Amino acid sequence: MQSVRAIIVALALLAGLALPAEASSLRVAPISLKLATQEPAGVVRVWNDGNAPVQVQVRVFRWKVVNGKDVLEPTKDVVVSPPMTTLVPGAENLIRVVRVAKRSLADTERYRLLVDELPDPARQRAGTVTVLVRHAIPVVFSK
Repeated sequence: MQSVRAIIVALALLAGLALPAEASSLRVAPISLKLATQEPAGVVRVWNDGNAPVQVQVRVFRWKVVNGKDVLEPTKDVVVSPPMTTLVPGAENLIRVVRVAKRSLADTERYRLLVDELPDPARQRAGTVTVLVRHAIPVVFSK
């Protein structure tokens, strides 16, 4: 009898936690960039497959793995353009990734391109959960 009560209480709690969720459909391709010194630039495409406009922020960081954990550091050696964009439903945009460092490439350089969906305050509703998308795309420059 006690186990039946526990199950009923657990189900009631879960039902109370079930909130509607909204998620956009921010898509990117390719999922990694491998560039050579002869090609210091590449392109990533972003799409909005959702039903509402999506604001997107793109940033690039130097990427290292230290003690098995990803470490992202700010960099000015690689830039992206545009760093911010708004995609209407069904729209596509190109993000250019360019190594602008003046020094020659001595060894392989690794970066992470972060493509973030930004929250839209106009779409926030009480009692809902908004899921924002982040893509972390590896960018590797090598000789």
